[in-house]
Amino acid sequence: MERYVGDENTFNDTARFAAIDRIRKELSLPDAYEQPSTISPLSVGIEIEMTWRQAFPELSQRFVSPATLHKNSEAYQTFSDAYDAHDKQLRPVLEHIKNVIPRVGADAYWEFSFLPTNNLSVTTAELSLLYDASILRDDQEYSLHMTVAGITNDRDAFAFLCGIEQAGGTSPQRIIDAANSKKGSWARKGKGGALNRRPEELMGDDIIGYEFRTLSAQSEAQMNTVLTTAADLAHLYTADPEAWKAYRGSIERELTEHGLELKAWPRPRNDAEPWLRYSRLVELAQA
Repeated sequence: MERYVGDENTFNDTARFAAIDRIRKELSLPDAYEQPSTISPLSVGIEIEMTWRQAFPELSQRFVSPATLHKNSEAYQTFSDAYDAHDKQLRPVLEHIKNVIPRVGADAYWEFSFLPTNNLSVTTAELSLLYDASILRDDQEYSLHMTVAGITNDRDAFAFLCGIEQAGGTSPQRIIDAANSKKGSWARKGKGGALNRRPEELMGDDIIGYEFRTLSAQSEAQMNTVLTTAADLAHLYTADPEAWKAYRGSIERELTEHGLELKAWPRPRNDAEPWLRYSRLVELAQA
């Protein structure tokens, strides 16, 4: 099935909004409310991972540790039947939403890959679609990756990421989770949560960018703040180099005061201490 928004219309705001309106009608959701445009000079794309526990919270409460059940046991069969019933109900809706928000990868139960845009109101409207459809919930914290095109070096990328993290783009627990995760969580690619992207991994005319992996989506309102912060930092980065250097310097001084450097720290599973320190700094910044 052809997507409602093809790659050729990725940066076509009119086509993107029309696709959102179309799918809202098809899902019997109320019309989206008008929002002022949030324009970013750097294109931004996000990915949100949803685990089966987040997709089916009531099932998660009933079955705390299904992985420990023997596959031939009656208890596991009960879980499997319940999971299949929930999946059968939700998956057709998710497959339909793929027409607007593509799915990539299979790291979680479902991964929403929002197409990049310079008008972050498009992304906000797509997020509203998921929250209004009760697919994403305000009481869940989801893994969030953000790719910002146009950032040219590691130093600027880490300053950009710190700015988003401290403005509410992550949680202290999200920062340290990778130290205890068997899969390495966000740290399984790269060291410091910022991954340089190659030209073939970007869309449109973008040839350089960074993916930020330490972020989390905690609510619709919080995501609006995250996107606005990204747009504000993008304007600062592109429009006023001296002001950006001053901002980056303030981030570096703050990190230094806490015994940290603006660079890729070791992977949390190898050395958790910098991440524990930084989690406390994030907590202070968000207090």
